[in-house]
Amino acid sequence: MIETLFVREHAIAKHKQAPLLNEREDYLRYLVANEVCRTSIQGTATILMDVIRVMNITNLRQVDKAEINVAALRWAQEQLVHRPQPGCRTSSGRFVRAARGWFRYHGLLCSATRPACRFDPLLEEFLKEMRYNLELSPTTIKVASTRTREFLRWLEGKHETLCSVRPEDIDDFLNAKRQMGWQPATVAGHCNALRGFLKFAESRGLCRPGLWRVISHPALRRRLARVVGPSWKDVRRLIAETNGTTPSEIRARAILLLCAIYGLRTSEITRLSLNDFDWRNETFTVRRSKMGRTQQLPIQFEVGEAIIQYLRSARPPCLCRNLFVTRFGPYRPLRNLWWVVSNRMKKLNIKSQNFGPHSLRHACATELLRKGTSLKDIADFLGHRGMESVSIYAKHDSRCLREVAAFRLGIVR
Repeated sequence: MIETLFVREHAIAKHKQAPLLNEREDYLRYLVANEVCRTSIQGTATILMDVIRVMNITNLRQVDKAEINVAALRWAQEQLVHRPQPGCRTSSGRFVRAARGWFRYHGLLCSATRPACRFDPLLEEFLKEMRYNLELSPTTIKVASTRTREFLRWLEGKHETLCSVRPEDIDDFLNAKRQMGWQPATVAGHCNALRGFLKFAESRGLCRPGLWRVISHPALRRRLARVVGPSWKDVRRLIAETNGTTPSEIRARAILLLCAIYGLRTSEITRLSLNDFDWRNETFTVRRSKMGRTQQLPIQFEVGEAIIQYLRSARPPCLCRNLFVTRFGPYRPLRNLWWVVSNRMKKLNIKSQNFGPHSLRHACATELLRKGTSLKDIADFLGHRGMESVSIYAKHDSRCLREVAAFRLGIVR
């Protein structure tokens, strides 16, 4: 297995001489079978030798996550020949991922079992409600479940059922967390999660009516939102400069156009499939990241030309149905678009507070407003549920502000 991953003789010899060769090769074969890219497998194989050395693993044994975390920090701070300065959080994270995956594959990773709670069945029902009926995003569900679980475990030692819970109990929970150092934003997030959970419990007749209404999160000081995207002139320059004939440049141009002209989020672009494009009617379907909604958009001529060029000359032939796939096998959906955009923006010295695909989304919204598009139409076009998210562009659009300042009531004196 090692010979198929590495070419240099001294690297192959180094990997073969390290302990637990068979156990490491078994895991590397497992990664190959799961279509992990070759570069990632090579990095994992190299880190596994450090895992064995730092954790002093002579024979495979059970380990827990805490031991791996300690070893990762120790490894990241080592002064190695190939490392000019101590490692960072990213370095220790790579060590943790490789070690956990290896030990988990062999069934030797001990994970702390979460103690059972009498409210766990109710929490599971709440998760199903959010997932299937409310159709919330996985991230929203994960955050809400974590916050609700923390409240229910605190509540378990005080009440047998939710029916006996009073507003004072919720205040006691939040006050206890404030004393632990929770900031107002954290308290507000938990208040929102508890409000949703208690509203669900009330619909099932499991708590006092109107209990969720008494929860009020603390007032938050709103920082002045700032437009973080580049100017539209720089966006046009960015697209114009991405006109190469290599597969990388052709793919990048199609991605940049989707970001700039439609203001699509990264997740919305990476979820695009070949079946989403109706070339006969010149439309394509976008699955929005928020609320799981779908939206049909017309295929703009320049975008269509860029995507067709990518499909004909840059996209590798593979079974994956996603529009954008990795350039090297095993082919899989392209997930990280940040480097595709940010590297090109920085190379052209484009001025922007943020770099990456989302900055082009801001630039798209700003340009639509400059052309006179209403905030309601911008919100609908970008897939927002309301106009709050796009109202920041009006605050920073000097043309709109000048129009407001020049307004006359027309009173004749």
